[in-house]
Amino acid sequence: MNTKPATAAAIRQFILARYAEQLAACGHSTESIRDDFDLLQESVIDSLGILEMVSAVETEFDATIDLEAIDADDLTKIGPFCRYAADAIRTTLGS
Repeated sequence: MNTKPATAAAIRQFILARYAEQLAACGHSTESIRDDFDLLQESVIDSLGILEMVSAVETEFDATIDLEAIDADDLTKIGPFCRYAADAIRTTLGS
């Protein structure tokens, strides 16, 4: 079992590291990404990339994220997604 803490900050760091190359190709540095940065609208990921991102977070943090309760507009925004995922993982793990 993975012992990484599933905090919003840890999830954010994981996602930004995973997409650093794509961010750079779009003219963004990982340090400049604001909380409301939309990975889909900024062409960092596509619609399939959303599912790949969620799957990668689930694998990295050894958890399942139920996406039914997240607002669709927040699914691709770095801050809201990371906070939602951290809360969902904590709930799943019963922490």
